[in-house]
Amino acid sequence: MLMGGSITASARNFTNKSGQTIEAEIVAKQGDQLRIRRTDGTEFTISLQTLSADDQDYVAMWQPPAGKAAAKPGAAAAPVDERVKPGATVALEFPNLPTDQNGMPATCNVRIPENYDPAKPLPLLVWIGGGKGGNNPGGGLPLVDKTVFAVAALPYPSTNPVPADAMEQGKMAGIFNYQKPMLEELKKLLPNLDPKVRIVAGFSNGAHTIGNAIQMARPEYTEFFHAFVIIEGGAITAVPKKKEREKFAYLAWGNDVAKKGSEEFMKTMLACAKEAKLVMNGVGHAFPDTEKAKVKDWIEKTVIPGLAKTKS
Repeated sequence: MLMGGSITASARNFTNKSGQTIEAEIVAKQGDQLRIRRTDGTEFTISLQTLSADDQDYVAMWQPPAGKAAAKPGAAAAPVDERVKPGATVALEFPNLPTDQNGMPATCNVRIPENYDPAKPLPLLVWIGGGKGGNNPGGGLPLVDKTVFAVAALPYPSTNPVPADAMEQGKMAGIFNYQKPMLEELKKLLPNLDPKVRIVAGFSNGAHTIGNAIQMARPEYTEFFHAFVIIEGGAITAVPKKKEREKFAYLAWGNDVAKKGSEEFMKTMLACAKEAKLVMNGVGHAFPDTEKAKVKDWIEKTVIPGLAKTKS
């Protein structure tokens, strides 16, 4: 245990109760919340209760460097939400928004990975389903390592046509405006989201949503996500407003029922994304487990290593 007077800010190895360590320095403390900065400059807000007894003693005696006022831990990111626990599913509810296409209250469900550590960057996959959509993140779980990735699901509003009809009627903005506050709350819930690994995946209407978001250069998609998985869908217009040359894209449709709009959009994406796939041989309008396994393999072997080499 540490004894004596105050301690000034400096990097040290912090250890959590699971024995995992991280080299960082204290930025600020307030109540049970501690703001730390990793040696690469990434900052996190964590709960003191997650730290070892020695580290809790260290924090108790820490004081801001002379001449510097104590910063507010929540200034750069929200405190850790007590609902965020390994393996838990957190429901982000939006009572001021319309019900979803299934008649359920507006909700974005977020599954926390089993190996969640608030002191480490958290990779994310957002899933957008086909048909009427929904808020069940289960559709995205087969695409990533669920012990490592947080997986969230975005629904569609009942007050707007579903994407297949909305893009024909010029009403996609209603869907994006419905999902935007959900993505904002997701970022607040998980302030340690990995700055490099954020993926959005969708099938059918979900793929239409992603395709139109890219075509329309919706910043909540084009600026927030680093990789796109677009299965059996796309946009009517084949020319995106913003090229995504630093992003990754997996684009696939069943060659039994290829739709012209989707196919043309995907061909355009091939010219402006780092990686892409094309045809699901012998597959109709479906996203079978065999193809999900291929996407997972692509994410693990291509996307994650590729993004690790990019600048934040």
